[in-house]
Amino acid sequence: MKRAFMSELAIVRTLVPSIAGVGLFIFVVLTLANASDGDSGISAGAGAVSAMSPIIFMSSLAGFDNQNGWERYRATLPFSRKDIICARYLSVIVFSAVMACAATLLSIVAIPLFSSAGIPSTGQTVFEIAIASAASMLISLMMVFLAQPLFFRFGHMEALRLSVGLFALLGCGTMATLSSSNPISNWLMSIAGANPDPAVLGCLCAGIAVLALVLFALSCAISTKVYRARDL
Repeated sequence: MKRAFMSELAIVRTLVPSIAGVGLFIFVVLTLANASDGDSGISAGAGAVSAMSPIIFMSSLAGFDNQNGWERYRATLPFSRKDIICARYLSVIVFSAVMACAATLLSIVAIPLFSSAGIPSTGQTVFEIAIASAASMLISLMMVFLAQPLFFRFGHMEALRLSVGLFALLGCGTMATLSSSNPISNWLMSIAGANPDPAVLGCLCAGIAVLALVLFALSCAISTKVYRARDL
């Protein structure tokens, strides 16, 4: 498992500069676009970076598998297929967390800059920004956990086409669920409130984390089963 993860780590190191550059660009653009909203605009940028990172890492690593026959060559190395699966999931989770932490730190650094520029603060705390980043990352990871078995079953290109449809369906469902007329949205807002308590935010984030953990276990088990049956 450790050797398989180190192999994934070597690949991710080549991807980090470009992904980090894209993330920084998105953070700056969204933060400036929402500058009139004060520090809530900062959380928008951090949340976007945290949400995009798991999907980009998953797709990039799957694309690398198809390059120069790496996937077939890796199958000849002394790694079990279960180790390969676990290492892939672990690498996506670890580097998604790194990107979310980096986005949160950028937000913290940007708060004084907003204040010095005369942009009014909405009173959003560092804790709330961190919770927003963590929740965005966890929700995105759940989407990755749903799509990842497709990549191990069908390969990069076919799974990419299927996952686009899956993500579109999930996106439409999310927008419908969170619409202002939906009772679920009203229930969630009644829990958080206009000025949410840190303990409530922490509990909501912990609940999302538990759901993501359950989905991770199921997804990892399914991916292991389909990858073992796949003829490389």
